[in-house]
Amino acid sequence: MNDPRMFNTEAYFRYYNPVLTNEAYFRYWRACAAMGPVFLAAFLLCWGMLGYNIPPIPADWTADQMAAHFRTHYNEIRAGMGGAMLFGCLYLPWTLAIYKVMQLINRNENDIVSTLQMWGGALTVVPLVTSSVFWLTGAYRPEELEPKTLQMLYDQGWLLIDMFYFITTIPMVAIGMAGLTDKREKPLFPRWACWYSIWAGLSFLFELLMPFFKTGLFARQGWLNFWVEFVVWFAYILVITYFTMKAIPRLEKERAELLDRA
Repeated sequence: MNDPRMFNTEAYFRYYNPVLTNEAYFRYWRACAAMGPVFLAAFLLCWGMLGYNIPPIPADWTADQMAAHFRTHYNEIRAGMGGAMLFGCLYLPWTLAIYKVMQLINRNENDIVSTLQMWGGALTVVPLVTSSVFWLTGAYRPEELEPKTLQMLYDQGWLLIDMFYFITTIPMVAIGMAGLTDKREKPLFPRWACWYSIWAGLSFLFELLMPFFKTGLFARQGWLNFWVEFVVWFAYILVITYFTMKAIPRLEKERAELLDRA
């Protein structure tokens, strides 16, 4: 796989850019990959704890109960949603680091799968940030808004972040598909991690049931549609970050050997 004869000229110039040194070529890759755990920690703190989304407010709460929540905890929610909107954008550089590694999994093939991963991961930022806007709006003037309006804003946030799930499924499946086609003797992403990524992405299909339930395992606060699905996603971020970090020095070595032979 590392033999230059197995690496066509177009792919060589597209992915390896012989003008750049190894240090210049791989600069920032690790920093971007590290943004995954940073995003996760900050998002759990801001969105989850300060925003009172771990666990979500039950969907069967009345409008008056929801209004009391916003009017009591408005400062924490403001801080939490502001932080979630800030740190949610770190999902983008993390996605880019994975994209760069995926481009070099099978260097002679087209880059459709890696491009799907890049766009899907980048667009995942949209529901993460936009849903926070709804909750921040509710906390901005909670005393002046009707209870039903506050209830609607909270519902809108959860409907967006849950029902926009497939934009995140696409890059998760793409990572798994690319990793499974790796022809190296020791793949950059182990087979189990690839299958986990695919399974985790497809498991989000259960979110389709969320709008039909206000209690039980399929509700937004249910053990399946919240606890299982979000833990699966959080674990996916850590697993993919770990193997992306391990892949970078291997790719550095591959590129150095290739440039020496060129």
